[in-house]
Amino acid sequence: MPSDQSRNVSLTAELNAFIRAQVASGQYQNASEVVRAGLRLLHKEAQDSGPKPRSARKNRPHAR
Repeated sequence: MPSDQSRNVSLTAELNAFIRAQVASGQYQNASEVVRAGLRLLHKEAQDSGPKPRSARKNRPHAR
């Protein structure tokens, strides 16, 4: 899939290990595919549930 843009992101060691494991499993060919799949899920979740109040987003767990 051709990309229109590139992004550089910082990942925790845990997320990086997860991505490596997904690629090693053969389910994905590279890290970009894993990240795109995760973003598609996040996008679908956001569309399905609609906008969240700022306070609800604040309590959502995320990697830093």
